[in-house]
Amino acid sequence: MEKQREILKLIRKMNAEQRKEFDALLESVRALSEEVKAKGIDAKQFRKALFIVDMNNGFVNFGAMHNKDYNKLVPEQLKLVEKFRRENQLINFILEGHIEDAVEFLLYPQHCVFGTPEAELIPELKPEQDKENTRTYYKNSINGGLNLDLQIDLDELRELKEIVICGVCTDLCVMDFALTLARYLDEINLHVKIFLVASATDTFDAPGHDRDEETRIAYHVLEKAGVEIVENFEALEQREKELALYELPVMEFGNRRAGNVEVEQTDYDLTITEENKALAKRPLGV
Repeated sequence: MEKQREILKLIRKMNAEQRKEFDALLESVRALSEEVKAKGIDAKQFRKALFIVDMNNGFVNFGAMHNKDYNKLVPEQLKLVEKFRRENQLINFILEGHIEDAVEFLLYPQHCVFGTPEAELIPELKPEQDKENTRTYYKNSINGGLNLDLQIDLDELRELKEIVICGVCTDLCVMDFALTLARYLDEINLHVKIFLVASATDTFDAPGHDRDEETRIAYHVLEKAGVEIVENFEALEQREKELALYELPVMEFGNRRAGNVEVEQTDYDLTITEENKALAKRPLGV
């Protein structure tokens, strides 16, 4: 993300002649990109994306900002991960990975510094991080939606129809991310249904921060912004079916697809024999 900011700064400082040469180079890159798409070797497309927000060790297991109650969310989150794996869809982890002198530390105790154990994904989810169809984005603020890598990747997902969000904290990192995500999708003119799964999302109780009240306010704001709150995994799948977003599980069978499924083509002998006729007439269970 820092590299991209530096590139943007350099572009803004270009004089007219430099900008003209840069634009010509950019046009060549675009032409190459179109050629790649025409040959069918474009980046993989997904219809659905799961975003799990801030399940860092530093929020769940140890550190100044941790809350062990968040461990109760893990079984529901793993159900969502398993669902997206079955459907061969995209899984994203949004994690805090602060620089050491992060401005955010003026408001909150130091936490989740990039490269420390606190910034790592919790052990229950960490094995998923390096699997196929999985991306990880780090952030230096509450709002993961500001990550430039994420925004660029979203630009490429033109077939995306559904986003599912869960994680911590409901009224802080999750809400800020969901609101920014929803408006960024508007900006790039991509119509996507966004769900938040309540049973896989939570916030905390503290002086001046009532968990139930903050959750109620966050849900109200999110719903006004177009994010639908579903109670649990089962409610999510029910809504997907109602909205024709439900995906059949993807199973691999060789090198061909039937619906979502790769199926190996095999020649079978379908000749009807006298023996087969006799079997067909036999009562069930005999």
